[in-house]
Amino acid sequence: MNQYDEIVMSVSKNPDREALRYFGVSVSYRQLGEMIEAVASGLYNIGVRPGDKVCLALPTTPESIAAVYALNKIGAVVSMIDVRLTPRQVASIANNLNAKMLFIMNFTIKGISKVANEMCVKNIVVMRGCELFPKAVSSWYSFGEIFNGRRKAYNSTDKFMHWNNVIELSGGDTPRHEWLSDAPQMIFQTSGTTGRSKSVMLTAENIAVATTHVRKGKLLFMPADNDTVLCLIPIFAYSGFVTTVHAPLRYGMSIIIVPIWKPKDFIKTIAKHKPQHVFSVPSNWETIYNKSNSTFDLSCLKTVMVAGDVMNPDFEHDINNYLHHCGCSSNVIKMYGLTETGGMVAFTPQLSPHKYCLGFSGKVDFGFKVKIVDGEVCVLHPTKLLGYYNNKEATDNLLRQHEDGLVWLHTGDHGHFDEEGNLYVTGRIKHMLVRYDGTKIFPIEIKEALMRHPDVLDCAVIGCIDKEHPQSSVPIAFCVVGNKGRLSTSIIVRYVNKELPVHLRPTKIVTIDKLPTMGNGKVDLVKLQEMADSENTNTLS
Repeated sequence: MNQYDEIVMSVSKNPDREALRYFGVSVSYRQLGEMIEAVASGLYNIGVRPGDKVCLALPTTPESIAAVYALNKIGAVVSMIDVRLTPRQVASIANNLNAKMLFIMNFTIKGISKVANEMCVKNIVVMRGCELFPKAVSSWYSFGEIFNGRRKAYNSTDKFMHWNNVIELSGGDTPRHEWLSDAPQMIFQTSGTTGRSKSVMLTAENIAVATTHVRKGKLLFMPADNDTVLCLIPIFAYSGFVTTVHAPLRYGMSIIIVPIWKPKDFIKTIAKHKPQHVFSVPSNWETIYNKSNSTFDLSCLKTVMVAGDVMNPDFEHDINNYLHHCGCSSNVIKMYGLTETGGMVAFTPQLSPHKYCLGFSGKVDFGFKVKIVDGEVCVLHPTKLLGYYNNKEATDNLLRQHEDGLVWLHTGDHGHFDEEGNLYVTGRIKHMLVRYDGTKIFPIEIKEALMRHPDVLDCAVIGCIDKEHPQSSVPIAFCVVGNKGRLSTSIIVRYVNKELPVHLRPTKIVTIDKLPTMGNGKVDLVKLQEMADSENTNTLS
């Protein structure tokens, strides 16, 4: 069963139940279904056909959710792109996929307009995110586009069209596509351990397995039909799509969409919306140490799930104590999985015959098999995995046939089992940092960007503890530069801001005469760590 079919089933069972809640606007399942059909019809009339690839560089909104299911009905392959990427990165992904269409938000239109004619896409659909608001509010947004330059950017190429233009073109029957079981339906971008974007192909079967695990695996603890799920993980992340969008809608629940929020307000956001289920990354919970949070009532929570990073056992203990202090009877549920595995491989259930151990990543279940090879976690998936689009080398490195004749997925994670069969994932084999909001940062990506500057002769990037978020890291770059007299702070900063999206920009850039090395000639990261902690560094940012 495809994603579209599952939503149609929910619409037929729960037409009057709330499906989405977005900035005070309530969308019923019937309204969501009507929106999906209108979008599907409009896109089909524009010329989108089965097999076409369509990129969505969008946050979670009712419109972006409707677009996913509409495209699935038509038979188009949906490629999700991080809305924070630079225009050139978005263009590179779209061109690599030979995409026919791209959806963007209006706040990215000025940047996208500069690369629009370099992209192979035929149409670029612009969304405002206020399409469901009252006309007076929507008109005010449109009026504002004249003054912030977005209207001028919109008129820079005939590729641009507004979301409303798609709806206006709807009409007539739209054929429902019959997907093959092993055909890629969705593509999510991931950097794995390398920092270079790769396009992970996932089938309906892969997504169906992950969706089933969310409920049957008790990730949604004691779910009821009228429960709400707080949607904080963006839809362009695979875990965000499966756990906070598709699975809840598949089971007739209501999603509270909060596309704009600050990590420091994480607890306040939960207390305000009073959901029964919330999914997040571990670092979001660092805000519990703010004394003002001790007064919040979190008794509404049934499920508190975290994924995306290794959790310190002491930190996990503190979170559990905090939850109980605020009236929540749940412990943290940890999930381990990758985009490449199509979702959850192991998890820590609330009710289980297994001993609940702080620090462990979970019990392997649901037909998955895991083994440790030379310290690396390797996974055998119950369904076929396709690998990366147009990247055979990376796919062959990811999916390898072992001596048992089976194809195992190499995760790039260090791990081990204890005597009770609990899986412990202890970190990445290759260097990776995790920001306070769960974003993965790969030093190689920052280094390569800096090395493209003609005056940067050598460079190394390391991670230091984020003082405001002790569970997280921030990147610091050490650069050996030429023409020191000509090189200024503003030049390097402007260059970095142009080359890298905000979440990848180093917190500090340090000029250095020579990178320290060890006896084997490799860069001495420990020495750089000590230097980064020194107050006598020459920073450019």
